[in-house]
Amino acid sequence: MNKNLTIKMGNCNHRRYLGELIEIVRSGEIKPTEILTKREPLTDVIAAYKAFDERQPGWMKVELMPHRH
Repeated sequence: MNKNLTIKMGNCNHRRYLGELIEIVRSGEIKPTEILTKREPLTDVIAAYKAFDERQPGWMKVELMPHRH
């Protein structure tokens, strides 16, 4: 405070686009699962976050699953 700092961040108004996005997925035009680069069990969430944070190869779009099929 009182240091004349400016903080900027981006935040999408996702609620504005949610209905349209759901329709695009529902129609099959886009398949969100096709952009996933990894699927990991929720039990390994700490290790998964570390790998993502370290920007290890393949850790772009990750699905954390409650249990492995």
